[in-house]
Amino acid sequence: MQMLRSVHDPVGTATAVGFAVLGVLLIFQSQRMSAMGSVFPITISAAMTLLALVLVIRNVVLGLRGITPKPASGGGEGGVSGGSNLRRALFVALMAAWIALLPILGFYVASVIAFFAIMIVATHERLSPMQIAILIALGFAILTGFYLLMANVLLIPMPRGLFF
Repeated sequence: MQMLRSVHDPVGTATAVGFAVLGVLLIFQSQRMSAMGSVFPITISAAMTLLALVLVIRNVVLGLRGITPKPASGGGEGGVSGGSNLRRALFVALMAAWIALLPILGFYVASVIAFFAIMIVATHERLSPMQIAILIALGFAILTGFYLLMANVLLIPMPRGLFF
């Protein structure tokens, strides 16, 4: 019980442990599939397991350092009961627009537009120019990496539109 108190975010850590266990179970279940059929589920399950374990380690390290999560403010943004209904509505509209643009623009271009539009809607605080540049670079790197992984490694047929 003492270990649980020293974890940065006990609920998030427990959830991450659950996702890690689920990922391992899915990897074992994928072994029954054909070699080609199991590539995508195993890759996604392994990534989910790895990222969940990274979150667990992060939360344990932060907890051991005595870093506790900031309490949620009672004001307008954040939390299930708080938050902005406008932001929620914009998020749903942007997701619908992304889906509609997939066959028109192609997967990569529509995803880049949707990613940055959602990032603008989801960002609550003011960012410095350096933070904006880092987010843009990371966004392109992550989207490009996922696109190349899905299209060229996992050989998933991607929607093609005006672009690639």
